[in-house]
Amino acid sequence: MLTFEVELMGGRYAATAHNDRSRAEWPPHPARFFSALVSALHDAEPVDPDEREALLWLEQQAPPALDVTDEVGRRRVLDVFVPVNDVSLVGDIELPLREARAAVVGLTATPKTPMRERELKKAQKAVAKQEQKLVALVAAQQAVDPAPARSALETATALLPDRRTRQARTFPVVVPARPTFAFTWSAPVPAQWRAPLGRLCERVTRLGHSSSLVRCALVERTITPTLVPDDDGDVVLRTVGPGQLERLEAEFARHQGVESRILPARPQRYGPPQGGGGAALVHSSFASEDWVVFERVGGARPLSSRGTDLTRALRGALLEQHGAETLPDWLSGHREDGAPADRPHVAFVALPFVGHDHADASVQGCAIVMPRALDNSARAELFRLVSAWERDHAIADDGTVELAGAGLPPVRVQRVELSAKMSLRPRTWCRPARRFITATPIALDRNPGNLRSNQEGAAHRAAVEAQRSIANACQRIGLPRPTSVEVSLAPLLTGAQPARSFLPWPGQPGRTPRVRVHAEIRFAEPVGGPVLIGAGRYFGLGLCVPVPDEVSR
Repeated sequence: MLTFEVELMGGRYAATAHNDRSRAEWPPHPARFFSALVSALHDAEPVDPDEREALLWLEQQAPPALDVTDEVGRRRVLDVFVPVNDVSLVGDIELPLREARAAVVGLTATPKTPMRERELKKAQKAVAKQEQKLVALVAAQQAVDPAPARSALETATALLPDRRTRQARTFPVVVPARPTFAFTWSAPVPAQWRAPLGRLCERVTRLGHSSSLVRCALVERTITPTLVPDDDGDVVLRTVGPGQLERLEAEFARHQGVESRILPARPQRYGPPQGGGGAALVHSSFASEDWVVFERVGGARPLSSRGTDLTRALRGALLEQHGAETLPDWLSGHREDGAPADRPHVAFVALPFVGHDHADASVQGCAIVMPRALDNSARAELFRLVSAWERDHAIADDGTVELAGAGLPPVRVQRVELSAKMSLRPRTWCRPARRFITATPIALDRNPGNLRSNQEGAAHRAAVEAQRSIANACQRIGLPRPTSVEVSLAPLLTGAQPARSFLPWPGQPGRTPRVRVHAEIRFAEPVGGPVLIGAGRYFGLGLCVPVPDEVSR
């Protein structure tokens, strides 16, 4: 077993999420840590062959487990306008040298032949020639001209920081509750590689942004992981595989730390470990991570009974932003022929304040909840779409946007990473539990009959049919069949509103309104949320709160 412990010296982690420049990465990705080890390898001249072989061994191993806290605070991300290094004024004097070095790297990677050896020698001579030219150019630029030309003075003035073009940059930061985390590879470590890996680890001084200073150490103690590789997990992290070291070296030969670059990596799903050797935790078809959460910051203050107005407005805004006539089914919920999509799609959910002594059913914000099976390209497209919508429709510098629709006064919302309001935290709705209670009523897939009937046995038969419909709805989103379902027309959570207070669903001309009920659902074993069930689940109806077994309503 191989365990690297990382301590954030400033208690903060500054690294940009790979799929959204406005979000901070958390937890730290194994591929980023491997890149830090590669950087430490090449900081030493010449490169230690044992250290390089140790990294080649490490990249062959299965993805590591992580011990990392999920309790983090996130700093609000604002645009910072900084002067750019404008090479257009003086020219990129290092470009020819970078190109010559990249040619050497490219030839080195090809099979040895007499022609390749001749080309390699030419390329190496070209590198030496460009290095000499660069030294001469730098010396010439540093020489003092007692009578500079007017054009030279104008160029020098334009290079001053206050005269340069400024570009917007963001510096997203995470402040975890625990400043240490660890990566653990379970494979036995050959004795000859432990010392080289330890030396590399000691030379790692930062992870992510240059301001994110760290202390790294190879530790002998056993850790308890909080995230392990799991093909059904909700967390997607970038990991490495065979050939990663060579890819990173080739990329550096191209960009030389100057041009833009993309970290080569392999996506891997992670989830919490399953203790005790029991059955794996069953999750719903909706993801518990990567929620796009918007907090209400002004305007109207709707109650949960008007939440579907808000979610329809949010969905409509993204569809309009997309603009194409043919919308992807993961966003619209429909195939090209207009029929319902064959797979789970994105849900838009209003998040009410319920389940607390002072709860008042007010909508604290809303969230875009992705299906667990959504592929990485669609996730990235969704984040780009949201960012473009915020950019094009912001009514303030902090990214605040307005949502309004038929019968809904304008509500001002702002995207947040981690809100102080528990209703806006995904874990509030997603933590594993055996018992779930509806925060918003379920729109039943089938009409159960008259739940208010005074005729003998009619109301009971309707309740039994409603229970059956809810049990089927749980299975429809990938959950096991509940052991019991209790239905009610009255709310079962403090602050929740009665089913009759909600607008008819789907509320469209020519379509029969669905019967709406509250419910308490129990499973034999804990299941992972979010639990969104029923006909209106993609618009926030049937949203359930996980509650401990001992909590009574």
